[in-house]
Amino acid sequence: MRSFTAVVTVLLATLLAPFAIGATWVTERVDDRQAYVDTVGDLSDDAVVQQVLADAAADAAVKGLQKHIPVGLPSAVREWARAAALKVVRSPDFPTFWRQANADLHQQVLAILDDPDAATEGSITVDASPLVAQVLLQLEDRGIPVGLLPTIPLDVPVEAKAKVAEAGPAYRAADRVNRLLPIAWAALVLLGLAVAHGWRGRVRTAGFALLGAALAAVVVLLAVDPATTAALDQVDASRRELVGVMLDAVVGSLAPYARGFLVAAPVGLVLVGLSLWPRRERAAAEPYPYPHPQEQY
Repeated sequence: MRSFTAVVTVLLATLLAPFAIGATWVTERVDDRQAYVDTVGDLSDDAVVQQVLADAAADAAVKGLQKHIPVGLPSAVREWARAAALKVVRSPDFPTFWRQANADLHQQVLAILDDPDAATEGSITVDASPLVAQVLLQLEDRGIPVGLLPTIPLDVPVEAKAKVAEAGPAYRAADRVNRLLPIAWAALVLLGLAVAHGWRGRVRTAGFALLGAALAAVVVLLAVDPATTAALDQVDASRRELVGVMLDAVVGSLAPYARGFLVAAPVGLVLVGLSLWPRRERAAAEPYPYPHPQEQY
């Protein structure tokens, strides 16, 4: 009966393990602002990110010039602005801007997800006005009097707030459960160890629990691509270029996170093998202390 209970608890822990892995990933890599920024930080070198923001900054700079200096602009100003914008997004300062922009973006998203009464008009945006200012400074070197211009704002839309708010109820419900799932998994494993019979049974239970965790990691790895596709399908087509790169980085970070749990497989196999190691035969009975009856004659 105790062995049966141990088997049941390990099976339940294995079924729970994929959700526990996903829950810890959300808590450690998505909810945490610094971890999120670190996840998307390398995208500052991504060609799509650079091109999208360069185009937006160049267009905003040209529109600002046309609005405030309607006469006397060179015909090549748009070409100059695009060249300047590409230079800006490829500069050493761009990664710092990108990280700060994503920290602000993360704050906007969580504010909507956490608050059921959050405003849902408009979009969450990346404030790219610093890029516009740098583009204009480079155009000043070509003789354009940008000093006459006020600060040109530029908010690059990422996603509609209403779309983000739709995920709020599910996010808040999951947030309450996410912290309990790893604890529930550990509790099931400890219960299995407690009811297992003998040291071999406990070692075997621990081994199968670790193998179950490795199996759960494989399940999570198989789910990464479908999850990324499903998330991208929810994004408006007009914003999919930039958001797609960011979603791929964020959801894609689940794969290396889950692969870290695969180390449980060899450890589990060793423990199971140890528990199945043949028992040593008992030492041979001590010799009869008296001579055998036949030896007396």
